[in-house]
Amino acid sequence: MKRILPFLLFLFSVIAHAQTTVLENNPTGIHWYQVNTPHFRVLFPKGFEEQAQRMANTLEYIHDPEAKSLGTRPRKISVILQNQSSQSNAFVSILPRRSEFYTMPPQDYNFIGTGDWLNMLASHEYRHVVQYQHATRGFNRLIYYIFGTPTLAGMAQAAAPQWFWEGDAVVTETAFTRSGRGKIPYFNLVFRTNLLEGRTFNYHKQYLRSYKHNIPNHYVLGYNMVSYLRKKTNDPEIWGKITARSWNVPFIPFAFSNAIHNKTNRYVTGLYTDMATELRKEWQKEIDQLKLTSFEKVNVRSSSAYTDYFYPQPQEDGSILVMKSGIGDIEQFVLLKDGQEKKVFTPGFINDAGMLSTAENSVVWNEYGYDPRWLVKNFSLIKIYDYKTKQKRVIGGRHERYGSAALSPKGDKIVTVRSDNGYHNTLLVLELFTGKVLKEFDNPQNYFYSMPRWSDDGSKIIVLKTTATGKTITLVDAASGAETDLLPVSKENAGHPVLYGKYVFFNSPSSGIDNIYAIDLETKQRYQVTTSRLGAYNAAVSKDGKSIYYNDQSRDGLDVVKIPFDPAAWQPVNNVVIDDTEYKHLVEQEGRPMLFDSIPQQTLPVKRYSKLKGMINPFSWGPYLESNLTRADFGITSRDILSTTTITTGYTYDINERDGFWRAGVSYQGLFPIVDVNVTKGSRSTTEDAVKYAKVVGRDTTLVTQKPKFQWDEENVEAGLRIPLVTTSSRFYGAVNIGNYIGYTRVTNFRNNIDGGGRLFPSNYPQYFFRDYQDHGNLLYNHFSVSAQRLMKRSRRDINSKWGQAIFMHVLNTPYGGDYSGNQFSFYGLGYFPGLFKHHSFYGYWAYQYSDIATTLNVKTGEGLDNYTFRNWVPLPRGQSVARFRNFYSMSGNYTLPLWYPDIALGPLLNVQRVRANLFFDYGYGSTVYPKEVVSQEYVSTGAEMKFDINIMRFLPQIDVGFRYSYGIRPSVTKFELLIGTFNF
Repeated sequence: MKRILPFLLFLFSVIAHAQTTVLENNPTGIHWYQVNTPHFRVLFPKGFEEQAQRMANTLEYIHDPEAKSLGTRPRKISVILQNQSSQSNAFVSILPRRSEFYTMPPQDYNFIGTGDWLNMLASHEYRHVVQYQHATRGFNRLIYYIFGTPTLAGMAQAAAPQWFWEGDAVVTETAFTRSGRGKIPYFNLVFRTNLLEGRTFNYHKQYLRSYKHNIPNHYVLGYNMVSYLRKKTNDPEIWGKITARSWNVPFIPFAFSNAIHNKTNRYVTGLYTDMATELRKEWQKEIDQLKLTSFEKVNVRSSSAYTDYFYPQPQEDGSILVMKSGIGDIEQFVLLKDGQEKKVFTPGFINDAGMLSTAENSVVWNEYGYDPRWLVKNFSLIKIYDYKTKQKRVIGGRHERYGSAALSPKGDKIVTVRSDNGYHNTLLVLELFTGKVLKEFDNPQNYFYSMPRWSDDGSKIIVLKTTATGKTITLVDAASGAETDLLPVSKENAGHPVLYGKYVFFNSPSSGIDNIYAIDLETKQRYQVTTSRLGAYNAAVSKDGKSIYYNDQSRDGLDVVKIPFDPAAWQPVNNVVIDDTEYKHLVEQEGRPMLFDSIPQQTLPVKRYSKLKGMINPFSWGPYLESNLTRADFGITSRDILSTTTITTGYTYDINERDGFWRAGVSYQGLFPIVDVNVTKGSRSTTEDAVKYAKVVGRDTTLVTQKPKFQWDEENVEAGLRIPLVTTSSRFYGAVNIGNYIGYTRVTNFRNNIDGGGRLFPSNYPQYFFRDYQDHGNLLYNHFSVSAQRLMKRSRRDINSKWGQAIFMHVLNTPYGGDYSGNQFSFYGLGYFPGLFKHHSFYGYWAYQYSDIATTLNVKTGEGLDNYTFRNWVPLPRGQSVARFRNFYSMSGNYTLPLWYPDIALGPLLNVQRVRANLFFDYGYGSTVYPKEVVSQEYVSTGAEMKFDINIMRFLPQIDVGFRYSYGIRPSVTKFELLIGTFNF
């Protein structure tokens, strides 16, 4: 059990503090319905019944075929269809057990491929359901019965790396659906680039990633690992056998690697090496046969940091506008000209459609908009920026669901695609200045349109169209809406169509490598325009028609290159054959390549879903430790599957205090304000630092040094409201939290170890008064808080936001009576600023706290003895022991910088990705005015912190550990501390 504890601690502490979180849920007014099959309960909002029926039938039909290779049949699970979000995503969780599909399809053709979005989600996410069911075996099953699903999730994740979970699901979607990411070369682009450029990183770096090099995520590694071993063994069930062995004994370190060795005689590192070696040979052999296109590179790289220059758009002055992003850069629009790079604008949180469009010195793109309260509800907006006038605005409303956007040649209209809350897809033309819908094209078959763009004369629209049987490129008459399909409807994943003159340029992976192709609209002849070593994308023709600009993948990212506009140099293509070499074995092993083409469409009964009946849903139970190892809990946690209500109850034992208390809490988040209620009852004890006091016995006085220990019985009830608001705007993440809680604490049987008295001791000669304890009676308090933050988004290498601000305010007092009186005001603000070099950061804080400290105490009259001080809410100078004052100020200056990206793996135990440092100078000043004196103290310290961003035992979540050296200038004190920071995902 000790071996698995470090991995589970974080998970358990999250559950223990669930009532401080904000759950992702929907607006209160949504009415939910359900469709049931033997193995699925599909929940959906009113108005989404058509797709709910389809998904219920689909999921039930694929239940056995997609589970076969893992040898298990999952029990019934709830699937929630979320139609309020504009994000294209999905997940499976057992905390509590359910799956959620975010139903708005993505516009980027290299994500959605040639299939239906909901079908891909059903295939991929259902495989995760199968995996969790397969993991509930052996020791894991015992763990589940004792601890509940959180511990099962932790053990399942510990005994199989994240790359297996996602890679196996990508393999499944590739084998069973028309598309699937394994059939899309772009999915493997970065991995392919690294291998062919001699960057065959070791297993630990490839899985755990790096700050030094751009490493694709674990989906890519997982797909290639799972696919490779299935091909090598010709056994579709090989991974089911491996995971069955590791999930039976998850407490054994590196059980997964040992299980691979048992079945293949290779540990996981050797299997990765074999896979990478074989793929590199295959890919090198493929490109050795190619005659590559010669081109002129446009962008100039100033470093080797991986950076992409996406979607080149030629401008009237000969410059090229692109979207630049990379391992060290957030997304920004830049102009390229004459070997120079000029920053134009930094957009907000982009909903990447896989394209940009410019006209008349303006650029349009899609960006997320957010509901201020409900985290599931968000929008996809069209934004425009004029880089001459430096004006930006939203086109249309701020509550739209637009995907893709292209400006007309005159810059007065925009063509876009709207995906509504009912999964209906519509091609629209908007008026630029008002956002008014000028034309809505009929789509009775509900085809999926994506990536539209105007012809150079504005009379036609070129767009991708996906039907039930595949994809094509369609030419739409902008006036009449008449459509002409330019390609046969097929599984060819064409993308980024551009119409220029009589040619339509588009991306296609038909040869196995992404390249740019063209169709002559007059002769219908197809041509291959480029032959790229790694991949070519996103053609754009220069304003004078003499050059074609496009993206070509290089060692360090996508470059902008150009070639002459010369149709005579293009290679005619008369027969399109899709290269399926890399995934053919997966399709053949499963033997159901058309599984999703034969779904029965049975009309299933629909009934209303009752939120009230589903409110009680226990998912965690049994004992666990909190992450700081100071408390042990035994209890039950419940949360409904719509994430509106969390209920906790149990018993907590404080290991330090050696006492425990009963607890119960409810957090209801289905209303605009969140309602929290918490109740505790039990015994408490604590020991303070040693104090010196004069002990009087009879006529004798002795100076004694002793640690005061207090013990008491306590009952507490706290209830209140909080309003969490999302204020994200442009490139800044923003949030505001407002809360007010009323609390009642009753203390009885309070005693100290000095003389058995209360918080004032010794009783016969009082010398110490511990104001932050409540020795007897009732404390009625009010706690009002406000916090706000505005932080610029960060690149992977950024340690802190380049710009940012945050404020925190707390007001605590006792306005309702009771036996104690207290009043405290706390405020502090944080600021982040750019450092001297890239990824360096200045940041600091300023804080003030007022605490009502009684300056007169009279034992005989009782004056001041009801004084109570609340706990400290402001940061304090590091390395110092700071006393409490009526008025306290503190401030700090910090300089943070990266020192090294070592990418060092010490076997399977430790992986070090980054070393960083922080230099600090802290100042504090406190004062209290007493009747006869002023007590004040200045605190000044400086020092340094060194932190290491590491992975332990090959676990993907990253943690930071380090040390701090503090040198106290006033008072003079030196302190050395170990630091254990946060988990980073």
